Amino acid sequence: EAILRQLTIQQKMLFITTCQDFSPTMVRAKAEIYRSRAWKVALGMAAGGAIPFAGTGINAGTTVATVLLFKRGFGLDEASVGRLATLTGKNREELLRFVDERLSLVNKVTQFFQGKISLQHLKEALVAAGVSGVFAAGIAMDVTIDMAVPFIGGLVTAPASFGLAWYALSLVIEQQEQCALALLEYAFR
Repeated sequence: EAILRQLTIQQKMLFITTCQDFSPTMVRAKAEIYRSRAWKVALGMAAGGAIPFAGTGINAGTTVATVLLFKRGFGLDEASVGRLATLTGKNREELLRFVDERLSLVNKVTQFFQGKISLQHLKEALVAAGVSGVFAAGIAMDVTIDMAVPFIGGLVTAPASFGLAWYALSLVIEQQEQCALALLEYAFR
C-alpha cells in the first residue's frame, strides 16, 4: 500500500498488472485504478458504436477484452485461481466453481458480446441481478436504434452508449472486486 501511494497512475497500472499478490489491499487498489480508467474504455466504445455495422463488432471485442483483462487483474482467471489453490492447499476446481458462481452477471455480459446469448437473455440476467430496469431498457433501445437506422442511429445513441458502457464496466468492476475479496477470504480460511 505504501508503494502504491507513491506511484503515478501509469506506474500503478504496470505494478498491479504484473504483481501477483493475493491480498485484499491489492484487490481494492486494482478496483480503484480500473474505476478511474473505465470512462476511457466507455468513450472508446461509444466512438466505436458510432461506426455503422462495424461498431457492434468493435464494441463486442472491446468489452470482452476489457472484462477478461479485469478478470485476470483481479486474479479470477483459471491460471491465477490455480496459483491461489496451490498456495493455500485448496481444491482448484472448488475455487473455480466459487468464482463462476459469483461472476454470473459478468459471464452473461461476456457471452452476449461473443454472440452466445440473445439481448433478451442478457436483460433477464441484468434484472435477476437487481440491475436497474432502466439500464436493461437502455441497452435494448441502443441496440434497436443502431440496427433500425445504422448510419444515423450510431451517432444518435453514442452519448447513451457511453453512459451504458461506463455503467456496465462499473458493474463488472464491482462484481469482480467483490468476488476477488470473497475468494481470498474463502481460500485463506
